[in-house]
Amino acid sequence: MKVLACIKQTPATEAVYSVDNGAVSWDVPGGGKPNVINPWDEYAVEEAVRLKENHGASEVGVLTIGSDAVEESIRTAIAMGCTAATRVDSAAVDGSGAAGTARVLAAAIKAEGAEVVLMGKQAIDGDTGTTPVMTARALGWTPLTFVSAIKEVGGGNITVERKLEAGTQTVTAKLPVVISVVSEINEPRYPSFMGIRKAKKAAINVVDAGSLGVEGAFGAGSAKVDWASITAPETKALETEMISGGSPAEIAAILADKLIADQII
Repeated sequence: MKVLACIKQTPATEAVYSVDNGAVSWDVPGGGKPNVINPWDEYAVEEAVRLKENHGASEVGVLTIGSDAVEESIRTAIAMGCTAATRVDSAAVDGSGAAGTARVLAAAIKAEGAEVVLMGKQAIDGDTGTTPVMTARALGWTPLTFVSAIKEVGGGNITVERKLEAGTQTVTAKLPVVISVVSEINEPRYPSFMGIRKAKKAAINVVDAGSLGVEGAFGAGSAKVDWASITAPETKALETEMISGGSPAEIAAILADKLIADQII
């Protein structure tokens, strides 16, 4: 059983954004990595590695779409325990919407020969949460979403627990499947020193999207959402007033009067 963790490189959550002439840029104050593995995808990588450790997966690969700038995130996944890596060059894929991205991922997954694909439930930049299901649809596989635990794998089947608003649901499906995971599924490990050293030397297979035989359109021309104009949100100046009084009751009364005067309550 071959397992693939699909990752996306996204801006770090602590990055500070700016918009200039419609172009967005970001940086981390005081240093640090401005781009990292999408935080939700870290759980997918961890669970993919655990499928090898606990359920006998023969190979654990990491797959992503991007330029050579994403290779640092790929090597982080290798340092966590992935044993192979593939990067689909993004030159022809840039500007794709979720559907176009899913078509390219599906073609790459077919080429890899995986039976179980894991993804985070969403990416923190696009934030649509639709790519896992769209990828499953493009493959003709079963999507298992919001998975909080993998219970059993064997006999061509997989049993998972899904986290829903009303509780949990246990589902058994036939392989192959695409799984999107939530944070309750595990605690991602820190890469070991030996893992980091190994990752630095690991080979990354780079493929061109045009060689994958992608079924359907992808690239900027296929996107259904137009990002032609991006503006920064309006900023507002805020004033802070400290309320003092002789007792907590007096301070609370003053606060209540101010909230009523400002028609907040």
